[in-house]
Amino acid sequence: MIINFNQKEEYLFLVDLQDLIFSKVDHLKGNFSILIKPLDIIGLYNYQDFLVNCNYNIQKLANSFLINLEISASIPIACDLCGNNFFYEFYLRVKEIFTSYFEYRNKFDDMYYFIFDGKQIDIGKVCIENFISNLPMKFVDGCS
Repeated sequence: MIINFNQKEEYLFLVDLQDLIFSKVDHLKGNFSILIKPLDIIGLYNYQDFLVNCNYNIQKLANSFLINLEISASIPIACDLCGNNFFYEFYLRVKEIFTSYFEYRNKFDDMYYFIFDGKQIDIGKVCIENFISNLPMKFVDGCS
């Protein structure tokens, strides 16, 4: 399944957790791809469309859900040193735990709140947030 990336969308790729919640299955797994177009992500100056591929595996742990992600992409980009076009190969493994009815507050109580209702997880947003936050600051094609 290929999803068009749109920062304005409320959800990218929702996974229903009902079968895990009621122990009908041990885990949920699957894959999807997110289509990224030039200038979709500020600071990433790709010169053509590319796909961010995500494989996921979700397991139930008591009242929490363990998410294992494998994120990969072949990004068409220009070298920050010499300007030559090349493909940057991105690969990342991520483990995250989502806890039902968990609320986070900082000591000043003004940063953010995270409340997970335990029925669905937007794996698409988890994937794209991890992809963007783990991109390197510079892209170099080994040109020295």
